Amino acid sequence: MKIVELIRIVPETLWAARFEENEESEYDLAFKCWNDPEHLETFFTKHEEDLVKDFYGHCSISQAVSITLYEADEFERQLLKVARGQDFSQRLGDIFRPLDRAARIKVVNEKSKAYGTGAKSWLRMYAVRLNYDFFVISGSAIKLTKAMNEREHLKRELEKLNVVVRFLKELNIETVEDWGYIDFE
Repeated sequence: MKIVELIRIVPETLWAARFEENEESEYDLAFKCWNDPEHLETFFTKHEEDLVKDFYGHCSISQAVSITLYEADEFERQLLKVARGQDFSQRLGDIFRPLDRAARIKVVNEKSKAYGTGAKSWLRMYAVRLNYDFFVISGSAIKLTKAMNEREHLKRELEKLNVVVRFLKELNIETVEDWGYIDFE
């Protein structure tokens, strides 16, 4: 797995990796998948066993598709509004949390996650934090299990996070100040 480029989503706050196997950034790929009813139906059919557990209230596949379509739109709207500084009540660091709940925010190349906007959201956006207001998205997922190591698609997201951390370290980017010295375009 190799990063081809980093793509600006919102200047100076939100960027996304593009891996060689994809034509789109991980940000664009996430919302493309989350807004595709056929993709969602296939996903929820494959993972129906996880979907019907008590946590999600025995949600049907068609309900899951509808919930995801609605929530993806709200999630993207929220991310962009906050990243652009149009929501004065929140910052990106309020949306993205450390991947490990036990970890304290250390800021430098912190593996982070953002939850969708629903109360029991299964949408996840994964990113590397450079400071409280600057993130590089490594991927996304629909997470229906407690731990990421329980499903292959979630293990892949962990791997992508590690690839982005290594990529940034190879470029000697540890803080947002280091970012200004690199020409990505």
